[in-house]
Amino acid sequence: MNLRGLRYFAAVAQARSFTKAASRLNVAQPAVSRQVQKLEKDLGVDLLKRSKIGVELTGAGDFFLRRALPLLVELDQAKELLSHQSKAQVKDIIIGLTTGEGLAIAPMLINRWAEMFPASKLKIIEGLVPLIYSGLKDKTINIGVAPEPLMFEGIWTKPLFREPLVLISPHKVGHTIPTLDQIDITDIKSLLLLPLIAPSMPNPLRAKIEDLATTYNVKANISVEVDSMPIIKDLVKRGRGYALTTYAHLTNEIKHDMVKVFSLEPIGLWRNVCLFGPLAKNNTIENSLAINFIEGLLLDTVKANLWPGASILKED
Repeated sequence: MNLRGLRYFAAVAQARSFTKAASRLNVAQPAVSRQVQKLEKDLGVDLLKRSKIGVELTGAGDFFLRRALPLLVELDQAKELLSHQSKAQVKDIIIGLTTGEGLAIAPMLINRWAEMFPASKLKIIEGLVPLIYSGLKDKTINIGVAPEPLMFEGIWTKPLFREPLVLISPHKVGHTIPTLDQIDITDIKSLLLLPLIAPSMPNPLRAKIEDLATTYNVKANISVEVDSMPIIKDLVKRGRGYALTTYAHLTNEIKHDMVKVFSLEPIGLWRNVCLFGPLAKNNTIENSLAINFIEGLLLDTVKANLWPGASILKED
């Protein structure tokens, strides 16, 4: 049984005539007859009653037609989608996301991608920024979304919006950890002297902390260095110290009141969230439908207030 036989049978059944079906298909009538006969032989049943005045469906033919037509429609739709995406050059894509960005956009991204590009596969890799950059360089990742990406050769970066940094604190600190009522967290120097749990360099968050320390001529008090935001949050909850992060990382913690959260927006501590990827030939940014789609989705997420505390950057 082949697809051509199904199409020819459906055409004959609907036209109630081999001659009319052959005309609509723009195929010679003997070719239509041979395909239908082959289909009947493959199925082991007669699908049509043939007579001098035309053809009629047998019981088996009616049963088969009602199940074959939806299949043919779906196949035609799939062919059209594949053709459209082939012309638009939308291929399978692998996106690198850091944890906070993944929590904020991954569910919506997966759903919207499936609606927009159903014939293209989307794969998401979650990791720290250095891992995402490494993937871009060795072509195991096509595009990345991360905060304040560091500049690497051969990588383009496009800042899209900013989000405020927050300080997270345990509800109960350990005996050796200073409490927040002992310092002024609106003073950046005092903030940096808190025992901070932070990722190592070159993580963008750690780079932000070190830049602040340099600006305010103070050494940041990094008490524990951990390259995992889930572990950092867990250590804070256990009273081991404080941490800087963003609202995007704290959806579950805020919902269940697991930590105290203090916005640092009043003292101007923000970071940009960027889209980035490998430069195309001649050091240009690839202008693809997929990249434009992801950029639009990120901006729509902010406009709809689905990215906590975020605001779109004004274009120069």
